[in-house]
Amino acid sequence: MKTNSLYAQLELIPESHPTQTDYSVGRAWAAAKAHLRPMASHLLAYLCGSTDVSVTVKRVGRRSAREGHRYGQTLFVAYDPASQRRYSFSSEQELRVWIDRRYYE
Repeated sequence: MKTNSLYAQLELIPESHPTQTDYSVGRAWAAAKAHLRPMASHLLAYLCGSTDVSVTVKRVGRRSAREGHRYGQTLFVAYDPASQRRYSFSSEQELRVWIDRRYYE
């Protein structure tokens, strides 16, 4: 009885086992992804920007005192990236009220 030639060819194909190089490439790729992921997220944040308000606390200097603030007064300066404007507040309470209103608008 004559065997099927296709079947005979399939039986002669050796089983493929992963080699050491397959594992080392996989490990290198996983390490590369682990290093690139934080850089990609920082790049995305830089390009897209953030909508979070940033707040800086500063003391009024001599130059700012001429602009209507008292010398030595503490100011809370908030930057709103949505409107691209800076707002100055003389107390933390005023700043919190503004942030709450901004959040609910």
